[in-house]
Order: sequence, then structure tokens, then C-alpha cells
Amino acid sequence: MTNHAVVIVGGGPTGLMLAGELALAAVDVAVVERRAGQDLIGSRAGGLHSRTIEVLDQRGIADRFLSQGRVAQVARFAGIPLDISDFPTRHNYGLGLWQNHIERILAAPAGSTNWRCRSIADVR
Repeated sequence: MTNHAVVIVGGGPTGLMLAGELALAAVDVAVVERRAGQDLIGSRAGGLHSRTIEVLDQRGIADRFLSQGRVAQVARFAGIPLDISDFPTRHNYGLGLWQNHIERILAAPAGSTNWRCRSIADVR
């Protein structure tokens, strides 16, 4: 591996989002991931909550997720559905979208955003 300013261990949604944020600040980033791609064994995250969609919108990339997922009222507390449709936000809903799709969208270069990261597979 060559030298990088930051090495992120884990190419899941959190690692990829962090890589994107650092790249926006012109930081040279390497993402180290055990998996060779976004294929997942079993189910993991099944969607995004309202606040996460707001953060993606602040970065100008929410539309990429919204076009691939299914908008739904997903907020619950103790198993009781909560109606968040009147919350004071542009995104008063959740989004059904499996983690492998979330990772694929986050890993894709976007317009002027220079992700400047690389994945290294099969690290032990």
C-alpha cells in the first residue's frame, strides 16, 4: 500500500461517507475493505432515516438515493409506528434501500466530487 493521509478500515456506508467527506476537504484517502465488492451475505441496513437523507441532501447527493429506493413512513418507537409527515424537514420520510445499493451509490464518483479513495480487498 502506498502512503495516504488517512486510511479508513471498512468500506461500508460509514467508511464510504467518511471517505467522501475527507475527499471534499482534499485529503488523500484509502479505504481498506475485506470484501471485494458491495455483495453482502445476509441482510444488513434496509434503508435510510429522515436525518440521514437530510445529511445526504446537504452534500447534494440525496437524489441518487431517492431515485433508487422506496419512500416510506418508517419511524417507530417500541414497535409503534410514528407519523413524521408533519416534521419540519424537506425529507419527512424514510427510504427503503438495501445496504449493498447504499454502498454502490456512495462508492460511485459523482460530478465534481473527487472521492480519491481506493478499496483493497481481502485484508486480514
